[in-house]
Amino acid sequence: MKKRLYIVMLWCLTLLLAACDDTKIPARSQAFINQFFPESSVVIVEMEEDGDGMDEFEVWLNDGTKIDFDMQGEWKTVARKKTGVPLSLIPQQIRSFVKAKYPSNVITKFSRKDYGYKLELSDDMDLRFNKQYQFMEEVD
Repeated sequence: MKKRLYIVMLWCLTLLLAACDDTKIPARSQAFINQFFPESSVVIVEMEEDGDGMDEFEVWLNDGTKIDFDMQGEWKTVARKKTGVPLSLIPQQIRSFVKAKYPSNVITKFSRKDYGYKLELSDDMDLRFNKQYQFMEEVD
């Protein structure tokens, strides 16, 4: 049933591709998408206000990836449940830590935060790193 729902959702997203207006996306965000997701295309762009009153926008790609950007076009969060976040996006020190400590997991969500970085693993474990890519804590 989940597989069928996923296929229907992908089909719907593909249909919406024709209606998507890539001109809503700042050049910096378009460059980010082209660099890390060259095989994917933008399906949906949604403008929204985050909890702090700051405007941001979400971009959904045809492969199910969701990317949150600030209004200047800087990425804030990348979520990719099925295949994981592209490893080229994640700093080497963080990749090495995750590979050593959580070898059977995939990074499904990666976010930039004021303190540094937060990531979510495929087993729903959250890890936090400071701006120097040093491990801070594990959160269930």
